[in-house]
Amino acid sequence: MALPSLGICGWTMPRLKKWKDLVDVFMRQYKFNIDVGPNRLSLQAMENNNKESIREYARRWSEVAAQVNPPMLEKEMISLFSNTFKAPYFEYLVRSSAQHFTDLVVIAERIEQAIRLGKIFDPTEKNGFIGKGKDTEGGCQVTYRPYS
Repeated sequence: MALPSLGICGWTMPRLKKWKDLVDVFMRQYKFNIDVGPNRLSLQAMENNNKESIREYARRWSEVAAQVNPPMLEKEMISLFSNTFKAPYFEYLVRSSAQHFTDLVVIAERIEQAIRLGKIFDPTEKNGFIGKGKDTEGGCQVTYRPYS
């Protein structure tokens, strides 16, 4: 049984005799998508947006990771995901002994909660003030950083 030739968006497919012919035409047309798909370097370059929770970031990151060829092992996913974070997340995630990606996400959420509660200091946040204060004894520099 011959497959009908279809006209899609002004593009006419050649007369197809077998399903394999359709597969070949499809692969030639969309091969570009395979070549530009995400890879391990693009995963390392991903960053967590400030507006995005850890869980949302982990979901977005894992969706991209699922598209990487060849597929990654769990250990590699844990390592790459940890490396996308900055201080203080990175230090705590690297020290963790998470064996599964989901465990690492839970640890990152705990770090996020501890930062919000002020139990862990986040150097990227603008807390306190840093600048020169006036001193009657000769202009001492004053720096204030809250510690938890």
